[in-house]
Amino acid sequence: MGTPEARRRRAIGQSLLLAAGFLVLVAISTTSVILVDQAREDNAWVVHTLEVENQISTLLLRIRTAESAVRGYLLTGEQRFLTEHEAAVTGILPDIDTLARLAGDNSIQFENSKRLRTPVQDRLDEFAAIVDLVKRNDIDGATALLRQANSTDAVRQISEIAGTMRTEENRLFSLRTAAAEHTQRLASILTVAGSALVIVLAGVSIFLLRRSARARDQAEMLLRDANLNLETTVEERTADLREANDEIQRFAYIVSHDLRSPLVNIMGFTSELEELRSEIFKRIAALGRAPTSLPPPPIDGDSTTLALAG
Repeated sequence: MGTPEARRRRAIGQSLLLAAGFLVLVAISTTSVILVDQAREDNAWVVHTLEVENQISTLLLRIRTAESAVRGYLLTGEQRFLTEHEAAVTGILPDIDTLARLAGDNSIQFENSKRLRTPVQDRLDEFAAIVDLVKRNDIDGATALLRQANSTDAVRQISEIAGTMRTEENRLFSLRTAAAEHTQRLASILTVAGSALVIVLAGVSIFLLRRSARARDQAEMLLRDANLNLETTVEERTADLREANDEIQRFAYIVSHDLRSPLVNIMGFTSELEELRSEIFKRIAALGRAPTSLPPPPIDGDSTTLALAG
């Protein structure tokens, strides 16, 4: 069981251990929440990068769709190609606005999206001119303009700016993917470490609880033994006290019985002395007043005998 000081130190140690475990769990939980939020944010940036790349691809696809519809309308003159071209052209400028909005977090990409608007508008103007020539049945002029339009600066600028934006987004994608993987790796490590620590704390807690239970059982057993020993000790002391009390009573009885006869004799002698006291004092006084040269006065025999007897 140990001394009270040892028990107190053990209780303080257990309390400090539990407090430390609680603080560690709180720290792990807080760090886990922070890492989860960071991982969510990193993944959001990765998704954002993919959205920008997808928007660039969508814009280029619409431009190519508009160009293909123009070629089909030029070759066949069918209305469905014109309708497809007009639908594609209608979505190109809004796609540029969407791209600028998505790239607003990056100043470089935002400027690239603004630069992209001019050559795209030039390309749309070329498409409109070709469609107008086809509508006027100037097929040769429309064909020549289409061939010329495919080699203009607008096509080159659109290709260069789109390639630059894709390169930047690929760089950002690599960085953001690495950051997301790093955060997820830290979160996984922290989760594993936290789980292991929780298991260790649970094991330590179970060990401490079992040790406390054993100590409590031992204390209860010792207390039961102490109670039994106390009852036995009390019974033994009570028997000893009862025996001592009986001895004292017997001694008092013997003493009182043995002292009774001497006391009776002493009381008898005392009563006789009380009766002779006055006559003895008279004779002593008479002897004191008689002359020393005279013989002592005669004394009655009975009185002398009585005085001597007294």
